[in-house]
Amino acid sequence: MEKNTKKTPKLLLILVVGWVPLYILARLISSSRISIGFFSDFLLVILVTLAFPILLILSIVVAGVSLFRWLTRRGRPHVATFLPLVIMLVFYFLPIHIPSRTEMAFYHHRDEFIELADPFVNEHQNADRLGCHLPESPLYESAVAGRTWPSGALVIEFIVADYSLPLVYISTDNPDDVRDTCSEGGVPIERLEPNWYVCRRDWN
Repeated sequence: MEKNTKKTPKLLLILVVGWVPLYILARLISSSRISIGFFSDFLLVILVTLAFPILLILSIVVAGVSLFRWLTRRGRPHVATFLPLVIMLVFYFLPIHIPSRTEMAFYHHRDEFIELADPFVNEHQNADRLGCHLPESPLYESAVAGRTWPSGALVIEFIVADYSLPLVYISTDNPDDVRDTCSEGGVPIERLEPNWYVCRRDWN
């Protein structure tokens, strides 16, 4: 029994350390930085997401049991016993943010996007109906402006670097006003700064 007890933290440590690069890979896939195929991307993200709470609970249990044995003087645990829990807690409280290509494009060309959006918004802010394409630009593949109802928010959708993650300008700066934007029923998922969001299309 003692032999198996000593092996368990080592196995858990191997699983946790192996999970870390998969987690980073899943974050890269979620941010559309890389892709290994639609089904493979989906499967990897799901598996990594499901593995996180399982490994976290196992790490807590192993650390708790080892601490209890130590307090009852049944054996001093090796420092590596607590390492899986430390790793999982670091990723829980300090999640890695990998900016999407859309986000990076906006920050690299922020002034240019604002110079494109502001004059258009000022010109069409009071228009009753709106549905048109913005002039062509090397900054984006396409850009469409429209008005959402019943809020009346003016929305400009830029397809920049990723069709599934468009850059969206919202005149009211309220993502609840544009819950059916992004052309596919998607919603804003990240606020870059006032009025500017990254949206994720809903493929369902």
